[in-house]
Amino acid sequence: MKMDKRHIALGIVAVTLVAGVVTGRERPAVDLAKPRAPQAAAAKYDDIDLDKLRRAEVRAPSTDPFAAMKGPEIRAAAAAPEAPARPSAPPLPFQYIGKWSQDDKGEVLVQRGEELLPIAPGAKLGDYRVDQITEARISFTYLPLNMKQTLDVPVP
Repeated sequence: MKMDKRHIALGIVAVTLVAGVVTGRERPAVDLAKPRAPQAAAAKYDDIDLDKLRRAEVRAPSTDPFAAMKGPEIRAAAAAPEAPARPSAPPLPFQYIGKWSQDDKGEVLVQRGEELLPIAPGAKLGDYRVDQITEARISFTYLPLNMKQTLDVPVP
């Protein structure tokens, strides 16, 4: 009877398994260190104040995981939610240039960028409406937010 390579390989595996079961489990080469008594270790460090090493209990808000690391003034500021900022009108894009009059008709001139604009009450200039013109100031309304703004007129 001839043995082929498969039978030989199966025989080797079987012998290896039987040898492993018979010999049993190996013991570790190094004995594990035995734990020391805690009092013996603490005796070396009698001068250490363990109360200083303990963490103080701090109740942090559940929404901020880092609140315990912040100072009290930062925690108080973080706890108060900020109200959303109210929209505000952009700064006036106009600069007062002067008054011009001819034949009892007067106009006030303002400049926006490179443009020189004559204005009168009720005039619309883009997003702005001219409400009132006095000797001391010009009142505008920013139309998208219906907010009043004034431009001071320099006194000559």
